[in-house]
Formats: sequence, C-alpha cells, structure tokens
Amino acid sequence: MPDLVLDVRLDGHDEPVGKLVRDEKGAIAFAYEHGFLKHPRAHGVSLSLPLTDEPFGDVPTRAFFENLLQERDDQLLRVKAREGLAHDDIVGLLFHLGADCPGAISVLPQGAPPAKIPGDLEADYTPLSDEQLVDVVNALHRGQRLPDERRDPSPLAGVRGKIALTLLPDGRFAEPRGGAPTTHILKVPDRDRPQEVRFERAAMTLSRRFQLETAQVEHRVIGNIDALLITRFDRSRDQQGRIIRIHQEDFAQALGLPRALKYQRDGSGRRRFDADAISWVLDQTRRPVVSRYTFIAATLFDLLVGNTDAHAKNLGLLYLSPTPVLAPRYDVLPTRLDRSVTDKLSCHIGGAQRLEDITTEDMKRFLAALGILLPAPQRRLLSRIGSDFIRFLVSELPAIDQAHGRTWGDLIASNIRHLAPVLGVEIPDAVKDRDAFVRGRAGGWAFS
Repeated sequence: MPDLVLDVRLDGHDEPVGKLVRDEKGAIAFAYEHGFLKHPRAHGVSLSLPLTDEPFGDVPTRAFFENLLQERDDQLLRVKAREGLAHDDIVGLLFHLGADCPGAISVLPQGAPPAKIPGDLEADYTPLSDEQLVDVVNALHRGQRLPDERRDPSPLAGVRGKIALTLLPDGRFAEPRGGAPTTHILKVPDRDRPQEVRFERAAMTLSRRFQLETAQVEHRVIGNIDALLITRFDRSRDQQGRIIRIHQEDFAQALGLPRALKYQRDGSGRRRFDADAISWVLDQTRRPVVSRYTFIAATLFDLLVGNTDAHAKNLGLLYLSPTPVLAPRYDVLPTRLDRSVTDKLSCHIGGAQRLEDITTEDMKRFLAALGILLPAPQRRLLSRIGSDFIRFLVSELPAIDQAHGRTWGDLIASNIRHLAPVLGVEIPDAVKDRDAFVRGRAGGWAFS
C-alpha cells in the first residue's frame, strides 16, 4: 500500500491546518501544520486532537476522521468498489470523499485548492423547482437514490431520509455551487415511519419552549409527504453577508470514539460513552458549570418525554471561539414509542440501563460522576429541575393528547410516575390515573 498524504482544511483559514497520512502498512497519523499552531485563532479540530507539535498516532486519528465519513452505504460502497479500497482505509476513502465532509472540515489531496467557500445567496446557489423538490422528497421517502444524479452537497451523518439544502430569502430551496454552504437540513420519514417527523418536531418544540437551546424546526408538507425542516446551527454570516460554516464536532469525536462506540453499552474501560467521559467534555467548554447544568436538564427532559437515543453522535460542541460551547440540541425524538428501537439508555444513569430501573441512588451516582458530589446540592438540583419539567409537561398533556393521541401522553405520565419520587417530587394528580404505557410487540410505532 503506497503512502498517501492529504491536506486537512478548516473553514476560515487560508492554508491547511494539518496533514493526514497513511503509511505503507496502512497505519494513519495526523499532525498540525507549524504555521497553524502559531495562528492567534488556532484551536484543535477536536478535543481528542488538541494543538501540539507532536503527531497523533493511529487510534486517535482513526477515531476522529472515521467520524467524518458519510454513513450512507451507497456512496461508500460505490467508492470502495470503484477504487478497490478496504473498509478501514480511512485515508483512501477520504481522498475521494473528503471534499464533502460534513461541517467546516474538508480533507483533500495534497496541494488541492479549498473545496469549501462562503456562500453568496445571489450567486452561489441553484434554485430547485417545485417538481425537483418533490422528486427529491419522494426518493428519500422511498429509500431510493436521489433523482437525476442529484447528490447531497453536504452529506450528513446518520442513515436515511436527510438532505442538506439552502433556503433562499424568497422561500425557495436551492443547491449550493462551488463548495458554498447549505443552511438547512430536510428530514423525510421513510414509508415505515411516516409519523416520525411529527413526533420529532413536537419533542424539539417542547425542548425549545422549556428554554433548552434546541435547533429550530419547521413542519413542511412537500408532495403530500410530511417533512421536517431544521435550521443548521453551524452556520453564520460574515461581514459581507455571505453564509459561512462554524466548526463543530460531536461527543464521539471529542472523546476519540469511533461511531461504533456511540452507546455506553458498546464500549469498555476508558473507551466508553459514560457519565465520566461526558463530565470531561463538559469541563472543556467555555462555561463548564452552565454546560453541566444544561446537560443534566436535557437528560431529565429526554427521560421524561421518552427519548433514550441521546447517544454520543447526537450531542455536539460548537466552536464559536477556540474554546467550544455545547451545541443546540438536535435529533430529539420520543424513541420509546418506536418498538424497533431498544429502550436501553444511551448513557447509563448510575447503574441503571433502562428508565424503569432508575433509583434515587442511581441518580445520585450519575450526578456525582458529573461533578456534583454533595447530597444537598444533588437534592436541590433534582427537585428544582424535576418539579419545573414535570409541571410543564403535565400542562402540555391535553395538547399532546389532542395532536398525537393518548399513547405519547401515557408514556410521559408513566415516566413521571416513576421518576417523580426519584427526583424528590410529588406525583401530580393529573398523571396518577392515566393508563400505563406498554410498548408491546417489536416493530412499528406504538399508538392509541
């Protein structure tokens, strides 16, 4: 296997920030450019790859850059088949796919010009006709290849049903040209889960209404198909009014974990997404105390609404300055309603792997791992956040029942009945006599 050297570029910097190298044995390494290390606005591309003169070896390099590859099997399979590349040849795959890495990073052949540029909304975008947009949505809904060789210009992590587009000031959707950024993500449910976007919109709206910083979402009907339009939080405007990218990374990248270890249950030892690892990430943010409180509040919200899928790739950091902040919440969905998704927690609460197993002692262990060690602050925090959330959700139950049937409301009520005593909160009368939530058989979504 011949040596291969790639440039790693970061939007906002004129020159490459580092080099990604594969040697003749297939081992890979990453090193920052000396010029970048001296830049006044320099920051690591990841918490797992901090600024240093020394190169990073195979394990941390592979974990971070593997997370930049698209998870869509058709794209990877075409490149691997055409070029004869192995699945673990991260550098070889990025040689062909690295121009389209999600976010502000691109990985390019050595010496290649930048592949990503700021976007002028009047000059750098091609509007889609209504017919073209419907064709794209129908293809995503059916799990088919995008029509007319149209490709996602900003491939997204995850699996089905997403495409990145730009929303023009006149309300039309457009595709970027020449490496300009997209501004929105359009999520389309597959035919087996047509109701998924309704629940995601509702959960994310509840999260925003309770003042948890959450990506903005909007319901759209395109060609009789419900879709979810999500405003990208990793975009901004420069002084010329152009769209620019903001660097971000997910917790898997920050922790040096491959995507295969995004759930705690799949890791071990120090290579595990658990409360201790999360605490370390929160300590690296601009305001660790605020980040810790926000994460605990978001965790309790997810437990109460039935979201058990807040894994390491559904949590992120945003680099508005060299020191990151927690990214707005995204992919918030009551996954316990989906019988095809396990109800095991992405990150254990103390020793509990499922919501119904959580005890007060588990919650105390969870808070202790996050740095809140004393019993009195633990009790005050749980009681304050828990009572606020429970009161808010109980007030929303009539609207939830009307919009979604009683099943989600029954799930929330069941979660409140279990968690209220754990949090030191009295069970409200409004949920005491609600039906118990039962997931039933595997496959499909649970409904009244």
